[in-house]
Amino acid sequence: MAVGENVLETISCQDFLKDASCSNVSNVSFQQPDQLPPGEPLWPIREDQEPEVVHTAEEFLEVMLFETHVDRCVVLRNGINLLRQQSAIPERLHEAVASSSSVRSFLDKIVNKGKDDYRGRIWHYSMKGSEKEIKAENKSKLLGDKVAAMKRQEEEGLITKSAAIYVSELRYTTKQQHPIVKDEMVKTSTMCDVYDYTPLSRCMPLWERSEGGVFIGERGAGSGFHVDQCMWSNVGRNWCGHKLLALWPWEERFRVVEQVPKGKMFHLPLSQEDTALIHQAKICALVGPGDVWVFSGAQPHAAVVVGDALNISGYESFVPAHPEAVGILVRSNIKDMHPKLFWMDDEDLDELYEDVVDNIQRALNKTPSLDQRLRSRLTDCAAVMRDRGDAYCKELWRQEDVGQRRRRRESDSSSSGSSSPKRLASTSSRSKNFSDVSVMSTAEEGKDGPKAKKARRGSDELQQATPSLSEMIYQ
Repeated sequence: MAVGENVLETISCQDFLKDASCSNVSNVSFQQPDQLPPGEPLWPIREDQEPEVVHTAEEFLEVMLFETHVDRCVVLRNGINLLRQQSAIPERLHEAVASSSSVRSFLDKIVNKGKDDYRGRIWHYSMKGSEKEIKAENKSKLLGDKVAAMKRQEEEGLITKSAAIYVSELRYTTKQQHPIVKDEMVKTSTMCDVYDYTPLSRCMPLWERSEGGVFIGERGAGSGFHVDQCMWSNVGRNWCGHKLLALWPWEERFRVVEQVPKGKMFHLPLSQEDTALIHQAKICALVGPGDVWVFSGAQPHAAVVVGDALNISGYESFVPAHPEAVGILVRSNIKDMHPKLFWMDDEDLDELYEDVVDNIQRALNKTPSLDQRLRSRLTDCAAVMRDRGDAYCKELWRQEDVGQRRRRRESDSSSSGSSSPKRLASTSSRSKNFSDVSVMSTAEEGKDGPKAKKARRGSDELQQATPSLSEMIYQ
């Protein structure tokens, strides 16, 4: 059953953004080339590696909200317009992009207008095939301090002046009132998100929005090989420029992680070894201006910008209303399911599970008009979390059943005498949570990855072998 035939007849996503500032223009120009140059080198993509393509918002919403995304990449051509995301990039960033031909120039314009307004991560690619994060000497997260560090390292010869630069997770330093949802305080630097297009997003088991950021790259920049720190899905938006994306098979994720170094870039022209690795990918996609796409961050992936244009994109991490998706989520930080090198900090993961329980309960108990199919899906998601989750998931639901659950962050706030803010989307301290960057856990980092604070366990059979996708839910 298609979304347009069922859910959207009772909850109109078109009315939701009717008066929003990000929906009142039909096309926004970033003054960047919208075509690849003739002869631009690209990865070799076989026909069987190409992504699925849909052409309507209803088709895309059905896939995004109600289907599993493992071993898939589904692209909505012209999705920026169809999902009313044309003016999601704020004017200040838009003007900087439109008047820049390089990321360095973009950064200068942004920092000159207020060096402490934004935070973000900056990467350089001085050595082919690798990425290197630029960090401020005082460990500052402010964008202005990162730019100053970049310039110093260039003067010292640590960064080549021709190296591509990438800005990831660009967002506000402090929480701002959201332009659309006035009682929501966020750091995200976008004016609106896919999250805002349909109210159904607020009924999903999880949707990370508060810490969302913008990604700005140029030819040769992008995301090195990685698996997301939490096994969720991602929806990407591409306002301008072109980007290549590769995803390796879910069932082969551990083998591929052993074979490919974390953070490896697949720069063009490809070496013979890199060509072989790209051939092993399950999906390779070229996304261009206006595209929106969804895929699973639980499997290894990498991306690289191609073409003359600056590439402007954004990502939202979420979990759809599908029991298999929740079954995958609750395998995060379990050694036989999720490569340890990419684990999330355990306390952050616990808070994320609290968010999921809250979201499911709120949708089921406080949304009387909830569509029957969505209600049934969320009920199944809760059952999977109760049955297949780790000990903390099970304890959360036990406390929920007896009415004794108290959120961890509420306990922390009470002890400090502060009150919890209103939350319409997840707003915890998780910051390194988006797909297009090889995320590092906030836990202490060792040679084998972040050091978890506790050993998470699935059911006994999970410790004996890595099950298939269907076995994870239905065995």
